[in-house]
Amino acid sequence: MIEHRQKARLAALTLISVLSFPRSMAMGQTTRTDRTANVDRGLKAREAMLEIFRKKDQTAVDRYFSEPFVQHDVTVPDGLPGLRALAAEVAASPYVDITIYRTLEDGEFVLLHSKYEALPGHAGPMIAFDLFRFRGDRIVEHWGGHEPETPPNPSGRTQVDGPVDVVDRDKTEVNRTLVRSFKQVITVDLKFDRVGEFIDADHYMQHASKVGDGVRQMKARVADVVKPGTEPVLQPRRYIADGNFVLALVEAHAKGGPTSNWDLFRVENGKIVEHWDVLAPVPPREQWKNANGPY
Repeated sequence: MIEHRQKARLAALTLISVLSFPRSMAMGQTTRTDRTANVDRGLKAREAMLEIFRKKDQTAVDRYFSEPFVQHDVTVPDGLPGLRALAAEVAASPYVDITIYRTLEDGEFVLLHSKYEALPGHAGPMIAFDLFRFRGDRIVEHWGGHEPETPPNPSGRTQVDGPVDVVDRDKTEVNRTLVRSFKQVITVDLKFDRVGEFIDADHYMQHASKVGDGVRQMKARVADVVKPGTEPVLQPRRYIADGNFVLALVEAHAKGGPTSNWDLFRVENGKIVEHWDVLAPVPPREQWKNANGPY
């Protein structure tokens, strides 16, 4: 009976979630078959990054991207001129490289989870999420966040290891709904007593730096940045889902300053079982190199 009620609740939440998606994302969900038949956007996004950051091919910008191009990484100037300037800077360094670990495809969106080596302006390796929006076979919008690579966390996990294969694509929308509900109930409403509805407490694997496995440490981390009765400091802004993986892009205003939080979850048997993240500092507005904002 309990299991039946839980399935009914998730089904209802799925319907609500689908109806509330932005129009562009809803359209993207309906084009998976057409997209696969015409262009592999995940492959194109990977090729674009590898040609720019590994092969140092500046001409890749004009082959894979098109105007009007909207840049949301506030450290990079807007439009294709900003990308060309970045590609030229990368090409001038023989040490820049990229390793791509995970690729998620969600309609017109592609998400890459990667590690950059010798990225201009950074002393060491950077762990990053890059989100691209396609129009046809060209990239027309980009969001991104990165943070320094750190040693393995208390449970011995790194920021990038773990499963990479996308499975259960027939459960994409159910899994998206699960993560949306988890974010609202646990990190916004702070109803920690309900965590068991969303997370497999006995098998919750954590890849965040300085945080170990298990639900207790996850609760402590959230409680450290939010306090009941205060204005929300964790505001989910966007969800990207592909099978067993769901990415939540969260606007965060904690005591250390504003960050864009990229939370990637893996779902198995209807529960969240694994988590990776990047907490990317958002510089002061006067330091932004474009006016589009990080979300």
